[in-house]
Amino acid sequence: MISVGIVSIAVVLLAIQFKTVKPEYSIFISVAGCIFIFVVILSKLSDIFSLVDKLADLTSVSREYIKILLKITGITFISEIASDISKDCGYSSVASQVQIFGKISVLVISLPVFAELISKVGGLLS
Repeated sequence: MISVGIVSIAVVLLAIQFKTVKPEYSIFISVAGCIFIFVVILSKLSDIFSLVDKLADLTSVSREYIKILLKITGITFISEIASDISKDCGYSSVASQVQIFGKISVLVISLPVFAELISKVGGLLS
């Protein structure tokens, strides 16, 4: 985790230095820093998956629901990172569209869970 903090501070300082000389270089530096941090995050996913598997074994929660939750989490992170990069580059309209796409994707992926919930509530009411 310390490496991510050091790299992020270095990226910010480099981007600030290049922003006055060559603004396009500062954007490339910040995107490269984001990609590095994202790769570090991906390397930690195996720990998360093993913990989720252990929790799924301990509870009676279906693995399909856990997969859906992990997909939703991934979509949320990716859309937030893409939106933030777009905002940093000055494309706020693209950032807004990425956020909307992320929200709609989460909604579509969560529909099976919502349908199951409605089915259970309907079964309880009848």
